[in-house]
Amino acid sequence: MNKISRFFLWALEEHPGKLSGILAGFGIGLLVVVLGFWKALVLALFVLVGLILGKRHDDHKDLFGWLDRFFH
Repeated sequence: MNKISRFFLWALEEHPGKLSGILAGFGIGLLVVVLGFWKALVLALFVLVGLILGKRHDDHKDLFGWLDRFFH
């Protein structure tokens, strides 16, 4: 195993929040450079909505009841 792989495994075990924050920031920054600010913002909002809906599904919560309350 090379040094980079060991470093990422160590960072994932010891500092998962920092590593995910760095990767998310890098990804969003890259999207802003490639797509532009507004398109990247819309894409980030869709990803956030997908994350929220997916988490509710994973937690076995009533998705349709929540959506009904949210939109009415």
